[in-house]
Amino acid sequence: MKKKYFSDFNPFFLKLLNFNFRIEYIILNFKNITFSNSLSFEDLFILYFLYLKKNFNINIFFLNTGKIFLNFINFINKINKKYNIKINIFLPNLFLINKYIKKYNLNSFYNNIILRKICCFIRKIEIYNKITSNFEVVITGQRSSRVLSDNLNFNFDISRKIIKYNLLYFWDYKDIFYFIEKFNIKINYIYNYGYTSLGCEPCTKKVFSEEHIRNGRWWWESFNKSKKECGLHL
Repeated sequence: MKKKYFSDFNPFFLKLLNFNFRIEYIILNFKNITFSNSLSFEDLFILYFLYLKKNFNINIFFLNTGKIFLNFINFINKINKKYNIKINIFLPNLFLINKYIKKYNLNSFYNNIILRKICCFIRKIEIYNKITSNFEVVITGQRSSRVLSDNLNFNFDISRKIIKYNLLYFWDYKDIFYFIEKFNIKINYIYNYGYTSLGCEPCTKKVFSEEHIRNGRWWWESFNKSKKECGLHL
């Protein structure tokens, strides 16, 4: 009589093994690395597995645009304590912000896409460019369903002269949440209230379950809602 073998093999774990391999690769082959962490569920998923590596020498930063959700700083403090790390918080150039407000008014980004993109540039891109200019590699949680151009999972950002490593580029959000639940990974509680993609508070709203997860970003703009970007990941 032949023996019967039973297995609890789950194909999801093949993706996790590959993901772990790529983390190992970047840690072993590069020294000057930074991780752009927006506190999205993708970034917190990555952070959890970086933490498991112990004593990883990777700079982590968060952009405080001045229009973030109220709980974000408190949440960063909790994450810092939980993982015994320090997420560096950077603010945009206040002179440029004041100049923008004086010329266009505080909430003029609602008026048209040009003014919105100028606001995004001042509050995000300008400081992001300065930060990443000091590093060889930047890790992101960008996925293929969220980007406007073909960034791929590993590419060279010509404009910033830095290697961009999109560790989750080929992952679906459902795959990520499978492991978030499996490993009880801490994420921002604001996801429990209908928010699916977090940006600046005035530019983000809740979405219905059947909508694309990016529909809540720059919700007043009518063109292709699933492909709208601020410019950080183009």
